[in-house]
Amino acid sequence: MDRFKFVIAGLHNIVRFKRDAALSNNSVITHLSSITIRPFHTKDARQLLEEPLYCLGFRFPKDNETEVLVSTIFGTTNYFPGLIQLYCQKLIEAVQRDYANYTEDSTPPYLVQKDLVKKVLADKTLLQEIKKKFDITLGVGDDDYYNIIALLVAYHYYQEKSQNGCSVDDVKEIANGFYIKKIATLDTEKISALMEEMRELNVLQYTEDGRYRF
Repeated sequence: MDRFKFVIAGLHNIVRFKRDAALSNNSVITHLSSITIRPFHTKDARQLLEEPLYCLGFRFPKDNETEVLVSTIFGTTNYFPGLIQLYCQKLIEAVQRDYANYTEDSTPPYLVQKDLVKKVLADKTLLQEIKKKFDITLGVGDDDYYNIIALLVAYHYYQEKSQNGCSVDDVKEIANGFYIKKIATLDTEKISALMEEMRELNVLQYTEDGRYRF
């Protein structure tokens, strides 16, 4: 309609955009809206996983074991669309190589079984890509805050052997113990905001008792 719009694309700074805009005195910026591109929810992830494969003859059986397998796939790929697509690619390649123990007279459809899922999840290329994407996410920006906080949360888990996660105060305390001034000198609100950003990027998960875990 003879109109155009500006799209300002960024990385983790976009996550902070709405909060910063709300505090800004700039009358133009406060009227802009932002969308944080984050990993898929389960419904969308499932659609991306199952529908293209369905068109190629693959079927996920409707039983409890399959639900566990699908959850394992999403947990491993961290719900990132690119990694889910890469997993599907590796699944197809596994069948192309040696027919993955299927028999030609009974396929398609190819019922996706536990052994095939585990075989693909153990693929070295897939694991390398998952690690690469995770490292890229933690390395976003020049401040290294995400990477340092991730290491502190991991250290807390290693020391406490707790699956309940790590609080903001825990992060600050460990940073103080190791003289990591970059984190130790931040107030708890700023550390909390950073951990919220990591949650939106699907690195951390918030628990109901005010703690975070991977």
